[in-house]
Amino acid sequence: MSYCIKSFKHDGSSHRLWLYLDFLKETDEFYYLVSKKSKIIEHDGREWRAKQPSLYILSKTRFYNVIVMFDSLNQIEYYVNIASPSIKVNNCIEYIDYDLDLKKDSQGKVREIDWNEYKKDRKIYSYSEDLCTVCERTMKEVENLLIKGAEVFDDKTNAAMYKEYLERGEKNEVYH
Repeated sequence: MSYCIKSFKHDGSSHRLWLYLDFLKETDEFYYLVSKKSKIIEHDGREWRAKQPSLYILSKTRFYNVIVMFDSLNQIEYYVNIASPSIKVNNCIEYIDYDLDLKKDSQGKVREIDWNEYKKDRKIYSYSEDLCTVCERTMKEVENLLIKGAEVFDDKTNAAMYKEYLERGEKNEVYH
């Protein structure tokens, strides 16, 4: 069964949709999905395909989710969305995106992204002070985890998970 990921803005409007994902596993803390090249549909209807295979790690309890991207040289990059904890609705994982992001490139450099969009959206959508505190604190905590390669940001663990998926997928023909 194919899964999707839906992100929303704070007011409940659609933000982005990822299609053709396979459900890898679920723990008490995270949902894990994977795709060779997912299809992405933006809120305005634009469609595009991810350029590389990705592992999607969505927290059930913390205010972030992660896209682990694998390039053709087996190098890993991370893209982190500061977002509400995720929920599973049928075959879709859903969350609210707060437009505050981090990126770690394959050389290990970590950058904060979208501060201006976050500042604009916190006014447009009237984010509470408590929500802003949680988002900004989470940003710093995740930045430290990214730098250390800790928890869900461990390259070896993520590469092994993706390799296992490929091996299992070829046998089960689960690709889209």
